[in-house]
Amino acid sequence: MHHAGMFDVVFLAMFALCFVIRAPIEVRNKRLRAVESRVGVFEKFCLLLVFTGSTTLPMLYLFTPWFDFADYAVDPGAGGTGTALAVLGLFLFWKSHRDLGRQFSPTLELKEAHHLVAEGVYARIRHPMYTALFLIAGAQLLLIGNAVVGPAFLLAFGILYASRIEHEEDMMLDHFGQAYADYKARTNRLLPFFRQ
Repeated sequence: MHHAGMFDVVFLAMFALCFVIRAPIEVRNKRLRAVESRVGVFEKFCLLLVFTGSTTLPMLYLFTPWFDFADYAVDPGAGGTGTALAVLGLFLFWKSHRDLGRQFSPTLELKEAHHLVAEGVYARIRHPMYTALFLIAGAQLLLIGNAVVGPAFLLAFGILYASRIEHEEDMMLDHFGQAYADYKARTNRLLPFFRQ
């Protein structure tokens, strides 16, 4: 491995655990028929950006010298904060997948027998998985000592989130009607203590 700093190892562990949490659920849920999909060209482009920022660039950073020109030493305080964000983000990532179960889809679609999940972590936050991904993207920013690769996931995910969130909530309103309107009225988007 080209880079082998302590915080690079923390990043790799976080990356691997994200895959372990999501992959089995994604494989299982692929078998379920989508009853509604709102995946357009821009959504696909944003998903490609997120994959590039969260996977392709970090792997190139870790295993090739291509991004060496933008390297810097990670401050221990920043790395420690990044590690804490990774732990918190991974817990929320696992919990939101577990609570969502068969309702999970990485794209803007609803699966057959889809029901509104308003229990567990979803009782207080409408989009805890996005919160988890913002925490994980923030962890990458702090753990990877590279001016290009560090912020890549956060930037890409910020674009995806901003372009998707209103469409996602509109789709849920169209599908679940008043039940979602009531749910929306009593919850926050990303943080339980901050009204959005």
